[in-house]
Amino acid sequence: MTNADMDRLKSDASGNTGLSAVLAEAVEGFSSTEDAVRFLASRGFEVTASDLAAAAASDAEAPAESEDAEEDGYGALMRFVRQS
Repeated sequence: MTNADMDRLKSDASGNTGLSAVLAEAVEGFSSTEDAVRFLASRGFEVTASDLAAAAASDAEAPAESEDAEEDGYGALMRFVRQS
């Protein structure tokens, strides 16, 4: 996945967007990163499990958001991938 693809996923699935809400809800039902890959593919994102792992590792190095902030779909996905 290119940086442009990752930027698009992050922007489309962050904050108060339709994809963010749907992704945050869907993450609860994922049993593996392959579930996440299939979900994203059904929405036009061509990513692999290793792409997601690399993004999750990179995001883990970034400063954490406030604990009071509600987690968006992208954040939920990255947390799931790090825990998988």
